[in-house]
Amino acid sequence: MNSGSDKRLSMDELLEKNRPAQTVQSTPQPTMHERTPPEVHPTKEEWEELIDYLYTLGYHAEKQTGLMKKASELLAQLPTKAQMDELLKAVKHLEQMAEQAGKQKEKRFSLPRISLPSLEFPRLSPALLLIPVVLFVLWTMWYSLDTLWVSVKTVGGLSG
Repeated sequence: MNSGSDKRLSMDELLEKNRPAQTVQSTPQPTMHERTPPEVHPTKEEWEELIDYLYTLGYHAEKQTGLMKKASELLAQLPTKAQMDELLKAVKHLEQMAEQAGKQKEKRFSLPRISLPSLEFPRLSPALLLIPVVLFVLWTMWYSLDTLWVSVKTVGGLSG
């Protein structure tokens, strides 16, 4: 290695030249008494004021905790992202249905109305309505007489 003056220096000399210069000035070390500030104790009024601040801080912390619990309960009642997505899909479907219903006869057809012929009965007189009743009474009497005749015949045949 060459120095600026073209003469060879030994390794020790190079280390000596490249070593940082030490500061000659040294600051005086403070003594133990000078390092620590004198202890300052609060007065009784300051202690009471600090205690009042602590109680107030505790009160506000409890109040904040209660509010946070209420907020978390309210947040738990809100729908989740998946539920919101489902609701959004349902709303879109309803909008499409409403839009479809608003368009007249679009994609719709209806069959023509078919009505059955009306049957009109002629006006019947009350005498014509009595005919079935009279026929029923006559049939009942005939059956009764037949039963009576058979029973008389059997009784008469046994005795004679």
